[in-house]
Amino acid sequence: MPSVEPVQPPGGPTGLSARIFRLDQRDRRVARQRRRAAPPPLPADPTPEQRLAETMEALFLARGRTLTDNPTAEAYLTTLDAVMLMLDGSLAEHLVGEDEHRHLAGMIQGMRAAPNEL
Repeated sequence: MPSVEPVQPPGGPTGLSARIFRLDQRDRRVARQRRRAAPPPLPADPTPEQRLAETMEALFLARGRTLTDNPTAEAYLTTLDAVMLMLDGSLAEHLVGEDEHRHLAGMIQGMRAAPNEL
């Protein structure tokens, strides 16, 4: 708390109850230091997972939905389960190779984390 001392206004008593408070030098130094304080650090760059989650969320927000809503997130995950089932079937039928399956399955796995990244 600043140390202050009341001072009578110049010109003597006026009958008003106003007072002037003079801050001591230490309080002025502290105020100057606060004005010069470094700005808060910038947030860290988003991770690839966070960027993917933000992209997925933007798709839902454009349709008036959000992945932070539990029923919507559940429907999203159910849809990804169906896509993974189709991808597994494509591998079983030799419509995609193992490398392609692994790559696409990894992408889908990353998409599954989106609701938890928000």
